[in-house]
Parts: sequence; C-alpha cells; structure tokens
Amino acid sequence: MSDSEFNFIVDNIRFSFSSTTTFENCAYSFKLTYIDTVPRVNNFYGEFGTFIHECYERYFSGELDSFELSEYYRKNYHEFVKSDAPVPPFGLGERYKREGQDYFDNFSFEKEKYNVTSVEDTIHFLLNGVTFTARPDLILQDKETEIYHLYDFKTSAPFRIDKRNGKEIEDKKKIEGYEKQLYLYAYALRNHRDIPIEKLVLMFPRLNRNVYFDWNQERETEVLEWISVLVDKIKTEKDFPYNNSNKYFCHNLCSVRDFCQYR
Repeated sequence: MSDSEFNFIVDNIRFSFSSTTTFENCAYSFKLTYIDTVPRVNNFYGEFGTFIHECYERYFSGELDSFELSEYYRKNYHEFVKSDAPVPPFGLGERYKREGQDYFDNFSFEKEKYNVTSVEDTIHFLLNGVTFTARPDLILQDKETEIYHLYDFKTSAPFRIDKRNGKEIEDKKKIEGYEKQLYLYAYALRNHRDIPIEKLVLMFPRLNRNVYFDWNQERETEVLEWISVLVDKIKTEKDFPYNNSNKYFCHNLCSVRDFCQYR
C-alpha cells in the first residue's frame, strides 16, 4: 500500500464497474469524481439512456403494458432528455429520439414466459475484501427451464455497416466491456442473492437487437481478476494522470468535464 495522501478516501470508496473503468480510461477523471467529488455534469447520451431504462423498468415492473410504452415514451421524452445532443454529428438528437420511438412503437416481449425476479435491484457485496455495488437492470427466470437470465440495456450501437463492402463491423472492445459488466453482476447475484445466472443478454433498443452469452466460469474468473488488478492500481496510485486522447469523450461524455483543466 502506498503512502498516498488519498489512501483514506480510496479505502472507503464503494467500488463499481463504472468507477473502475473510469480509472482505466482516465485516472484524473476518477480522482475528480470519486476523490475530489466535484459536481457531475449531465449529457445527452446519459439522459437518453436513463429514459430508456425508465421505460423498461416501468414495463417489467408491471406499471406499464407493452402497448402503453409508445405513448409513455412520446409524452415523457423531454422530461428526461433535457441536454442538447453534441454537434457534430448534425441531427444526432432527432435520430436517437426517432429510433427510440420506433422501437417502442413496435415493442414486443414474451414476458409471460418468465418470472420477473428483479428490476434495477441494488446489491452491495465484497470482492476480495473490497466493497462493491452493482445494479443489474433486469433478471428473468424462464418458467419452463427455470434458468435465470441477466439483462443489461445499452443505448449505444456497437455495430455498423462498412459502406465499402456492405459487411457489418462490430466494436469488439465495447461489447467486451459490456460483457465484463454482466459477469461482475452475475458474480454478485450468485454469491449475494443466491441467483445462479446462466444466460447473459445485452439489449440494444436503438438497433432492436439482442446479444447473448452463456455464462462461463473461466470467463468470470478472468473478469474478476481484471477488476481486482484495477482496484489494486487505484489503491496504489499517487498521481492520477489525465488521458485526453479521446477529444469527443472529454468534451461531451465525461461527467466532470467542466472541472477538468486538461480537456
């Protein structure tokens, strides 16, 4: 353990997947967020994602039926999405809004096949003696097989078509990051909620597309080791260097961008 002036604060942080990956992407952003605790700034993408989660939560908790989602989305969009979309690209805000509306206009899910185990349930747990928190979006249990499915809702679109050859290109790094998050949650659910997750599902509403993984013990062990290494780095870090290589992220997505002298 280092004799860093931040030891006491870091030792008392309740870690999450988000905080550890914040450090991995930019240690200075981690410092501003979790050590200096400066006020965070909203952004269009975050507000849009929050609204999509709200729609899903109301549906899976039984507050709204599937045929009510379209109207709910239309009436409440601007109550949740208040920030302007970044420019460029031009028209991004209207495109997101339209894609979300199209999705809920045509929404269908065979909910009757599942027991809804939990929706947006917060879990506090230990990983190698370090306190973590997780908030899985959705857990469903198949009524026929009794298998538990862990769902995560993502409003990004990590797939695109190469205009040169018409083939699909997958952002493998982004998908891998989402998969790691699901494995951390699966660990927490199995060990602290006695829910043995066997299926991991990423839902991409803007694409009306799901990506499925079968839970794998070896892969989970790899993910937990990766997270533990990150936490060890945080606990021994003294300088918290900045990383402003991704200008778009720094200017539009970073929640502490207004307090960063390096962006």
